Amino acid sequence: MKDIPNYGYPLSYIFFRALLLLFIVLMFFVLHFTGISILIMVLLSIIILSIIAYFFVIRFKKQFLKKRETLLKRIIELADIKGDEKILDIGTGSGFLAIGLSKFLKSGRTFGLDRYSIKSKNLRSHIIEIIKTNYFGNTLKNAKQNLEIENVSDKCSFIESDILDPIDFNDQYFDVIVSSQLLYCITRDKRANVFKEIDRILKKGGKIIFFESKSFINWNIAEAKGYFQRKGYKIKIIPSNEFKTCCILYGQK
Repeated sequence: MKDIPNYGYPLSYIFFRALLLLFIVLMFFVLHFTGISILIMVLLSIIILSIIAYFFVIRFKKQFLKKRETLLKRIIELADIKGDEKILDIGTGSGFLAIGLSKFLKSGRTFGLDRYSIKSKNLRSHIIEIIKTNYFGNTLKNAKQNLEIENVSDKCSFIESDILDPIDFNDQYFDVIVSSQLLYCITRDKRANVFKEIDRILKKGGKIIFFESKSFINWNIAEAKGYFQRKGYKIKIIPSNEFKTCCILYGQK
């Protein structure tokens, strides 16, 4: 049987799994106190959980994957890959974008950059990092396994590094820089430095393609748009039909 890459699950999937667990506990309490036999309890549990699992987990996961694949196709079209490009995926996680783009390269190479390790001492941030690591597949080991499964190890590699640190590549090194749902996670006081690094390592004529929320807590896509426009980039904001609250920021240097 062919191995299947693990690109993680959406946050909604985790939410539904938590609801399933809560439902099981509540159902057993109700059935226990109404005097229904264990056998009937088990049969009812199997039937009800099967229905819930299909509609809220399996079906949703398939829909989410289809949407991600449509998004990847759109990003590939915008990148207009010729085959010899050097591409950087910042905040690569499980490597979905980096690996997807690598499949269209011949002599080029894709690099996926992510922090991976959990360093935060803040309890809330620590819990979020654990969820991202265990449910979204955001581990270096998993990303490398996905490389092997997708058979692009010769065209893609992953780097464990914090995007808040200087990016260890020469000026004007990359033809294309992409990211997905990363920039809004960076605190406002540190975004300018990240934008500056992206601009430094992107070639003249190179492209940025960022899939981001239109707005979120302390975030608005207009902030990134304004920064790169001031740097002379030609910027377009492209709506996402699959993810209504998100958009693609496309820019050419």
